Amino acid sequence: MLKLSRAPTSSARTATGTAVSRLRSQARPAIVILLGAGILVGVTAARWAGHTVSAVTLSNAVIAGITLGAIYSLAGVGLVVTYTTSGIFNFAQGAIGMLMAYLFWQFSEGWGLPRAVVLVLVVLVIAPLFGFFLDRFAFSRAAQSTLVVQLMATVALMVFLMGIAAWIWDPTEIRTVPFFFGTSGFRIGNTFVLWHRAITIALGVAIAIALRVVLHRSRIGLAMRAVVDNRELAALHGARPARASAIAWAIGSALAALAGILIAPEINMGVDILTLLIINAFAAAIIGRLRSLPLTVAGGLLIGLLTSFTLGFLDTTGRWANVPQAIPTIVLFIALLALPAAPLVVGRVQARIHARVPAIWEAVVGGAVIFVAMWLVSGWLGVTTVNRLTSGLVIALLLAPLVPLIGWAGQVALAPLAFGGLGAFAVVEFGVNGSWLGLLFAALIAIPFAVAIGLPALRLQGLYLALATVAFARGVELLFFGQPDILGNRTEVVQRPELFGLSFDSSRGFLLLVSVVFALYAVVLIALRRSTLGRQLIALRDSEAACTTIGLDVRRIKLMVFVVAGCMSAVAGGLLAMQRGTPTATDFSMFGGITLVLYLVLGGVTLISGALFAGWMQFVIAAVNAAWRGAFISALGRIAPGGLAAMVSQNPNGIAGEIAKGWAPRLPWRADARVAAAQARRRARGVDPKLLGVTEPFTDEEVRRIDKRLGVPPDLRRFAEA
Repeated sequence: MLKLSRAPTSSARTATGTAVSRLRSQARPAIVILLGAGILVGVTAARWAGHTVSAVTLSNAVIAGITLGAIYSLAGVGLVVTYTTSGIFNFAQGAIGMLMAYLFWQFSEGWGLPRAVVLVLVVLVIAPLFGFFLDRFAFSRAAQSTLVVQLMATVALMVFLMGIAAWIWDPTEIRTVPFFFGTSGFRIGNTFVLWHRAITIALGVAIAIALRVVLHRSRIGLAMRAVVDNRELAALHGARPARASAIAWAIGSALAALAGILIAPEINMGVDILTLLIINAFAAAIIGRLRSLPLTVAGGLLIGLLTSFTLGFLDTTGRWANVPQAIPTIVLFIALLALPAAPLVVGRVQARIHARVPAIWEAVVGGAVIFVAMWLVSGWLGVTTVNRLTSGLVIALLLAPLVPLIGWAGQVALAPLAFGGLGAFAVVEFGVNGSWLGLLFAALIAIPFAVAIGLPALRLQGLYLALATVAFARGVELLFFGQPDILGNRTEVVQRPELFGLSFDSSRGFLLLVSVVFALYAVVLIALRRSTLGRQLIALRDSEAACTTIGLDVRRIKLMVFVVAGCMSAVAGGLLAMQRGTPTATDFSMFGGITLVLYLVLGGVTLISGALFAGWMQFVIAAVNAAWRGAFISALGRIAPGGLAAMVSQNPNGIAGEIAKGWAPRLPWRADARVAAAQARRRARGVDPKLLGVTEPFTDEEVRRIDKRLGVPPDLRRFAEA
């Protein structure tokens, strides 16, 4: 008799699907590792320099690579310790190491103090105190903020420290730090090993082991790891979250200082060079999944060995000159691809950024006001000032597409200048004679790159997505824009376009053109925000799990917003190329892009006016640098944003949001703003506690006010609110 097989039940299908997903997740790291190995073999075969491979050359490369890897491991371990305890990913880790390396140079080489004493002073006293100060006064509030605010707070610190260092120590002066114990060392066979490098390797291994023992075997280590999982619950069980976080920041700063001091003799000291150590730390930390210290050490050693072997055995001239610098970026991107898909998170309490959605007619009126203001102001300004004003407005154009991407959809992307550079290349290549086709090709070229970044966003979320965009920005800067026939050595002068017989070749005419484009951007983005897609973006930001539950196609939404933002940024980059005339690769650096995102967050990441504020800030900094001279003025472009960023964690709506809140009650059609202002004044005065529950309601704000009067600890208040 023929047996009929029974159709699989829904539970069986679910189990099968879960098993397939698990197999895919387990196979992904192996596939990515094989891909990376294939790239390594292919590059080695293509660029082998023909150097003799012997025991001496191999051992020299290994010693140099392990030394660099140990330094990268120290920076990465400090990053992991800080993140696993405070929950804040510190973009300023490299800048802290840079500042401490300069302090070490000043004390030892500048003032002649004993180097051993200075090492102890900087690493064990100044750096930990600096980390404690940062935790207590800079980042304690940021822990409860959104991810973009947290990241930009650390970016602000990075930019601020870079500005301070450039102000105190003249960047044009050459400074060197000698090796510890000079050029003395010992031999292993035929290989000579400096004591400095041997000590570096020993310190890297010893510190990683000691920290692992502390974190997993001591009471304070267990408290530090418990705090990041659930700060309030850890406090209820007797842990002291504030102390654990302060210790983590002190350890992280000390390790950054040690890494900066140890690597200073290996490279030329420079503010940007030492700060870029953070990319190596990023890659090492991601290999360790931001939690495993042994894997972080292994990641640092891998990067060091790859860099050493590339410099020692491959031909890195011509087009391949930036490959050694790009190795940490490549490793970072590959490591991010190997990560498993981020699970959908439910039940998480996060800070929300609320902003009123303007009507489309308000966007039209606002664009018209900007155009009229530019037309009036440009009539009596000089050509140089008009050009600076145009640059600021183009920067606003570059940042405006990040409002729907970061502010509305919650996709933290830190590569605006990468897409701007793609647009600039398209205009130089296809619109150098002023043709509008250059801007069209700019949008088209951006689409595949936007999809390439959007695809990882389907798996990665939050911090990992932000790091993927950083890797993309740094990668295209080094490997694409720097090529001679891309933007590295182009000499063509891009002409400005004409429209219906109107020429925009003059500085004033081009400013007015950019003003019109910005007005169009504002209208399009406000229309997008008020559309169904705009509401879906807000829902995606609030809860991706909820979007999936109600049946929204999250993949389609993410890809659409990445493509829209990428195309708009590329068009803005094309206008920047027209404004500059001859764009260069340095106009589209990773650091520059991250700094511009900082300006946007300062202005208000959910507001179109926040992008306008960022452009205005760029204009003011350029004008101040032109009007006054001096080391401080030159560094002001980095010091000022870092100083202003202290208000980011306190007011996520940004400076533009506060300005709008102050002016809105004066507008005739904003009755809602006048009511809100009256309620705010009433809340500021407070309510008589005797009337609460009688004639006045128990609002959350009144409860917090009473808790504060009674001295209820903040951690317990947050636990009660959760």
